[in-house]
Amino acid sequence: MRLRLKPELPDRNDLLVFGGYCLAAAVYIAIGVAYVDFMLSFWVGLGYLLLVAWLVPAVVRRLA
Repeated sequence: MRLRLKPELPDRNDLLVFGGYCLAAAVYIAIGVAYVDFMLSFWVGLGYLLLVAWLVPAVVRRLA
């Protein structure tokens, strides 16, 4: 086995996924700044992650 000295760079799809997660985090933080109770609620945060990390990408994949 030969070791690679140069790390593999992310492709366009990887960067789009990463950008989506960054956007979701920014929206969550913005809502949390406006409504502090939103950010501090475990169940609301869990629901937000379910919506943004699972349902929205599923809908986008179905439409594309």
